[in-house]
Amino acid sequence: MVEEFNVVPKGYKENPDLMPIPPSQRHYGTRTFSFMMFSLSANIPLFFLGPMGKSLGLDIIQTGVGAFLGNLFAIILAWLIGVAGVKYGITYPVQLRESFGFKGAHVPLVLRGISGTVWFGIEIYAGSLALMMILLMALGVPSDELVMTAIRWIPIACALYVLSFILVMRHGLKGIGAVADWAGPILLLYFIWLVLFLATREEFSAKIPGIFESSAGYFSANFAIYLAAQTNWWATIALNVSDLSRGIKIGEPRALPIGLLTGIVGGMTLGSVLGHAAVTMTGVVLPQEIILRFAPGVIAILLGLFFSFLAPWTTDLTANSPPLIDLIMVEGKLSWKTSTILAGIIAFFIAPWWAVGSGPDFVNYITAWASNYGILLGPLAGIMIANFWVTRKGRYDLQRLYTYGPEGPWYANGWSKAAFASLVLTWVLCYIIAYPTGQIAYLAGVPFPGGVITYPAVVISFILYAFLAKAFGEDKVALFETASGAEPLA
Repeated sequence: MVEEFNVVPKGYKENPDLMPIPPSQRHYGTRTFSFMMFSLSANIPLFFLGPMGKSLGLDIIQTGVGAFLGNLFAIILAWLIGVAGVKYGITYPVQLRESFGFKGAHVPLVLRGISGTVWFGIEIYAGSLALMMILLMALGVPSDELVMTAIRWIPIACALYVLSFILVMRHGLKGIGAVADWAGPILLLYFIWLVLFLATREEFSAKIPGIFESSAGYFSANFAIYLAAQTNWWATIALNVSDLSRGIKIGEPRALPIGLLTGIVGGMTLGSVLGHAAVTMTGVVLPQEIILRFAPGVIAILLGLFFSFLAPWTTDLTANSPPLIDLIMVEGKLSWKTSTILAGIIAFFIAPWWAVGSGPDFVNYITAWASNYGILLGPLAGIMIANFWVTRKGRYDLQRLYTYGPEGPWYANGWSKAAFASLVLTWVLCYIIAYPTGQIAYLAGVPFPGGVITYPAVVISFILYAFLAKAFGEDKVALFETASGAEPLA
């Protein structure tokens, strides 16, 4: 069976990291993959989803329901895309070749890279704020001045954060994998304890009834915006989930849906509810500030801030930075070490230290981004899903994916007319939908569809690609067999 994965790149030189993983080298079971997904979801920005729901007028139950439903839609997309990773052991850049063409795959790779880089910057800011608070505490800065001083000097912490990231990514650090697995869950457990502790204090318990106060219904525009923000939170991972799912053992296909459901939906729902309860009881939106002001004792404060730094730092190492590094390597044809340095520099300037002056500003920054960038990635998801499940009927030919030229996913000189026509038409139709429904957002004065546009973007692109692939004859491309003459096992 191993020979079924022994494909040979034809017509070009392939990056060894993009070759398919054979079954003998896959080690993720259901428990391991579920814990990995849970670790990715448990992070400092997660707790901003609670204040986001509250700012939209949602009570704690609506916040939990919105988190559950929004992330459920996200993991359905992730499952539909990630099955190919489990089945064939391929990466996201390789998977794109079948949908967009061997050359055309660079476009969605760049779009996903841009989106992931913004999240990279958001995590840098969150982790650096906690790091700066620790440094200022060590320098004896009074607690009532610490938050604003930390925000004022955060570029220094961001520089230290990025420097440590570059050093680890270039030289490695024994045991970093175990730290990455545990940092997020420990942070989530810490916040469970902290919220329960606050609920036992008289000055906070009196505010508990406020968590059930709502000014927006389930069918309101605000609830819909919150749903979209939750879905968009995982839109980047949903696209390149094959980079993770390719490590799942072939004999455990349930690991993908179970891991996504328990790790992402469960983790995001719990974190959103905790964030809502914390901001309602304390009136403070920054999780780091909540730890600083209300955790009982110096040790509890330092532990909370340490894991508030470590959780985003390890997430950047394992999830947020690799797509940007890969993008720089592929498009710039640079080495891993050089690409790592450039990725760190880019992420430093993407981090919103230049745009955020307070806790509420940071929440507004994340809300604006999470609510309005679905137009970039939603159409890509619809096209990828339609290609695999409709056009290719759940089957890829590995050798074809690693063939540069007419025998590979070449279409029109390496570009899929169906995919790019679907992408452009989806964008046009989304503008047509967004303007009369008031879902236009502005970035640097440029209008683009936002709000709940993610959902129609996925559906429209799916339908358009399924139709246009037939219209352009791209569904009739002959699928020749793999080296063994048989399809890899599902």
